[in-house]
Amino acid sequence: MNVKSIFSIPRGLVILIAGLASQQMAFGHHAEFMEGHPLVQGLSMPLHGLDHILMAIAVGIIAVQLGGRALWMAPVGFSAVLLTGGLLNLNGISIPLLELMIVASLLLAGAQLGLENRLPAGIIVVLFSLLGAFHGQALILPLLAEAPLADILLFIGGCVFSALLLLSLGVGIGFLLKKNVREKNLFPLAGACLAVSALVIVLVPEANGWLGTVFEGLGTAIFS
Repeated sequence: MNVKSIFSIPRGLVILIAGLASQQMAFGHHAEFMEGHPLVQGLSMPLHGLDHILMAIAVGIIAVQLGGRALWMAPVGFSAVLLTGGLLNLNGISIPLLELMIVASLLLAGAQLGLENRLPAGIIVVLFSLLGAFHGQALILPLLAEAPLADILLFIGGCVFSALLLLSLGVGIGFLLKKNVREKNLFPLAGACLAVSALVIVLVPEANGWLGTVFEGLGTAIFS
C-alpha cells in the first residue's frame, strides 16, 4: 500500500465526516473561564482539546518538513492568525462551520505530511497559518469580552504561550523525523497517525475532551 492510497478518502467517508462534524459535536475545549485565574486558564486552554494539541504539533512538524524560512514563518503565522481568530470572536465575529473546519485542518495537515509537496512552501505556510483562525475562535471565547481588560490580556497571553510551546514541540518532533529521512521517510507515518486521530475525534467526540476533564478537575481542586 503506497502513501497515496493511505490518504485516498472515499467519498462516503467524507460525507460521514461532514455530517458528524455538523451535528453539534461535543468537543471538549469549551471550558468555562476560570474567574480570578485568567493566566492559568489561558495556559491550559490549548490543552483542553486534542484537536488543538494535534494541530499545533502538526504545524511544527510541517515547518521542519518544508525547511528554510518556513521553519519559523509557519509557527509564527499560525500563532498570529490563531490570536486574530480569537479577537474576532471577542468582537462577536464568528467563523461558520467551525468544528468542520477544525477537523478538515487536521486532515489537511495529515495529507501535507503524507504526500509530496506540490505547492510552493510559501503557499503551504499561508494555508496552515489561516487555518489557525478556526482554532483561535474555539479557544478564545466571547464570554471573555465581559472580563476586565487585564484578565483578557493575561488569558490571551497564556493561550498563545501554550500554543507556541506546542508548536515548538512539533518542531522538535519534526527534527527527529527528519534525522531519519535518509534511512526511511517518517513524515508520511506522522501524517497517517494525524489523519487517523482526526477520524477518531470525529467518530468518538468524547476522546477529544478527556484532557479538558483532567484540567477542569485539577483547576477545581487547586483553585476552589
